[in-house]
Amino acid sequence: MTKPRSAHEHYRREVERRAKQARPENEVMAAARREYEALLEAQATKGKGGRPRKKAAKAAKKPKNDEFELEEFGETPDEE
Repeated sequence: MTKPRSAHEHYRREVERRAKQARPENEVMAAARREYEALLEAQATKGKGGRPRKKAAKAAKKPKNDEFELEEFGETPDEE
């Protein structure tokens, strides 16, 4: 075997070498992988987790300056 000339060539050779040595997946690991993927899928359909957002209370309507002054004297805007 000759020495690789570049990093890219070394990477390509290493990928080919490891592909030839690929071992069959262990049954226990395959079962664990299926269980984990099912767990992720179940959580994805459930939706996002986390704390729910607070709903901000609506601010009370402030009277306009004119209405406020009239209310102080016991008058309403309609009584002119």
